[in-house]
Amino acid sequence: MATKRSPEIEEYLELLVRFKEGGKTPKVKALSEGLGVSAASVSEMLGKLAEKGLVEYERYGEIRLTREGEKEGRKVLRKHRFIEDFLVRIGLKEGRAHQEACALEHVLSDDVEKALRGAMGSGAEVGGKKLKRLSELKKGEEARILLVSGGKEACRRLTDMGLTPGTKVRLSRASSRVGAVEICVRSSCLAIGRGLAEKILVEVEK
Repeated sequence: MATKRSPEIEEYLELLVRFKEGGKTPKVKALSEGLGVSAASVSEMLGKLAEKGLVEYERYGEIRLTREGEKEGRKVLRKHRFIEDFLVRIGLKEGRAHQEACALEHVLSDDVEKALRGAMGSGAEVGGKKLKRLSELKKGEEARILLVSGGKEACRRLTDMGLTPGTKVRLSRASSRVGAVEICVRSSCLAIGRGLAEKILVEVEK
């Protein structure tokens, strides 16, 4: 089973892969500017990555990804690009989609990514027969949560309510333009605001 890396480590590996793809030689200063941290913090993290076998690095020397480091970095970058493209397709502006992808790339599981790719490959669209926002469900419809798109606070609130990818829900009361939606999750019923409901993408059960 692959080791789950911290978001901080994943950010470094992702940026190093971006440098490699662009044919650029990574430098501490460039990493510092790209990540918005001090050069000292970059040097410290590179040392930790080297200890974990993810990069080859000596102080003031060349920075190179190991095979394992590149594999993990490419996985994070793949998820970022997929999420960003997906969010643009469902109506988010590119800048916002990029910001959301930066956060979601660290929490999107392989299983959910696979399900989303399969749904997109089938030609489903938001508002169509298969993919919808939770706020678009009709009374009595059952669905499975695929993706939660929102800031840290919104994601935390939804997680606390048990609304995470893979969870099955049933709409017991539809929302008005400003009202809450009422859903049943397992044996409980919850009322959530329309704003939060719009951040949840679901796959409608047949």
